[in-house]
Amino acid sequence: MPSGYHLLEASAVVASVVVTRLANMSDSIRDFVRLGASFFALPFAAVGGFLHRRLTGDVAILQLRVTAKPSLIERRELIHRLGRAQADEQVAAVVFMFDTGLGGWAANQDLRSAIRSLSVSGTRTYAFLESASNATMYLASACDRVVLVPTGEVALLGAGTELTFFGTLLNRLGVQPDFEAAGEYKSFGEPFTRAYASPANREATQALIEDLHAQLADGVADGRGLERSEVDALIERAPLSASDALEAHLVDDLLYADELLSWLKGVHGQRCNLQPFGSWARRDAALDRMEGLSRGGRRVAVLHLQGPVVLSEEVRGDSLRARTVVPILRGLQESDDVAAVVLHISSPGGSALASDLIWREVDKLGRDKPVVAVFEDVAASGGYYLAAPAAEIVARPGTLTGSIGVFGGKLVVGDGLRTLGVSTQPVLASESATMYSPTRRFTDSQRERFRASLQRVYDGFVERVAAGRGKGVGEIEPHCRGRVWTGRAALDNGLVDRFGTLDVGIERARALASLGSSARVVHLDGRPRRPLLQRLIGDLVRPTIALGHLERLGFAISAPIQAVLLHPAEPLAMLPHEIEFR
Repeated sequence: MPSGYHLLEASAVVASVVVTRLANMSDSIRDFVRLGASFFALPFAAVGGFLHRRLTGDVAILQLRVTAKPSLIERRELIHRLGRAQADEQVAAVVFMFDTGLGGWAANQDLRSAIRSLSVSGTRTYAFLESASNATMYLASACDRVVLVPTGEVALLGAGTELTFFGTLLNRLGVQPDFEAAGEYKSFGEPFTRAYASPANREATQALIEDLHAQLADGVADGRGLERSEVDALIERAPLSASDALEAHLVDDLLYADELLSWLKGVHGQRCNLQPFGSWARRDAALDRMEGLSRGGRRVAVLHLQGPVVLSEEVRGDSLRARTVVPILRGLQESDDVAAVVLHISSPGGSALASDLIWREVDKLGRDKPVVAVFEDVAASGGYYLAAPAAEIVARPGTLTGSIGVFGGKLVVGDGLRTLGVSTQPVLASESATMYSPTRRFTDSQRERFRASLQRVYDGFVERVAAGRGKGVGEIEPHCRGRVWTGRAALDNGLVDRFGTLDVGIERARALASLGSSARVVHLDGRPRRPLLQRLIGDLVRPTIALGHLERLGFAISAPIQAVLLHPAEPLAMLPHEIEFR
């Protein structure tokens, strides 16, 4: 989002905290502080000149370019602004220029729903594509009309993934992966120990990909008024030229960008004006924030949780730190102003211990006030674990969830070091002292104890899920075992309660807390905040220096590998792979 919005948001958050701290003061004093908070936000709004809604031109057409994948809380902000745009009488249309998708499968489903809602409200929606992928064609198909550059290609290729295996390479390098898992579908170790997928891994991955493919093809068919069989045939022919896409009714017009405004004027009249969505959004955010600050009463707090689950160590990119999130949850439990809490989650999991510590606080919080979990792109393994006590779980059909299982182990590099002339000699008072040593494999005794440790964590994980779902362990366990499900399959299996966006989760929280539909909603970012100096000049010192060096050498270090390196002696509850929507 634009920097002006961040300044406004920061001022409003500070003001909101001040208001919360004055909970014991009289209503008149709190009202005075709220008024002051509105003025505190005013200078930031005034700098951008967006304190009024009025746009230039008789008819406003907002132009929104999707070029990058924003954070979870920024994606929520975009969807919220699109919802408010449909209520603005001066906004006649929104032009979406899709360079990429908004995020993963669920994030794109959210954006697609927002586009459809705009159309239903009477606000026209147009997609402008220079080329089209699975994700951008899926999004564009929700628009009233789709425009493609005359030389553009439509690469609607369908869903698929490639599983990569390093077992043979690591064996040549003298590296011996020594992993164990609880759950037959928990396939994290396979890429490092095998040259191909196990039958269980292949079965689960195939089912997952076919479900996602069906959601993609059905969405395009529904949006473009085609039969599913027609879309399947087009996928088999892709990539398609612009003229082929036009003939197949995947797009409606072929235009270059410089022709777009004239085309819009032909549809909406000569007095229409094409304006950046960001400018309108900043104006609307100022009004929205000040209107919210003027309302009192009990609130719904939305806590956005994104990234791998860790204790406190920093992984590359966003992370969900237990030692950051736990105090936030405690504060929400203690706040008299907060009537209900929504956990908005996009996490592949991570440390089982960190997930359990957050689970504990969510469980305690849920005993005092309603907690609703809303799953976005992924809420799997530890990301599901921490949400298990929620009164209700809301997911999108394309959410990757489940993966209820644990794994752990180590990469044994002793043989590889010896080929380089490096040897180690243990001096022990106990055989167990080298249990997690990276230079030697588990002994039979160590392996037995490590497996028992993983099984204990797995059994506890399943018990927590069963209790949260209000079902017996025997009923829920067959849907665990480390298997990954789409949100659509998870609904059938009883792992989630309903489909919906974040707004659905908020409405459910309001209902469970007996709040009116006008009850104020506050949004909290669960990501750790780094010191200002570090944010300004970058990371000077990290606990993951080795990861940084590897990345600078061109090695892509996935979140699961980071988790293993940062938590070598812990059971891990983490999704073993990533499936992108491209």
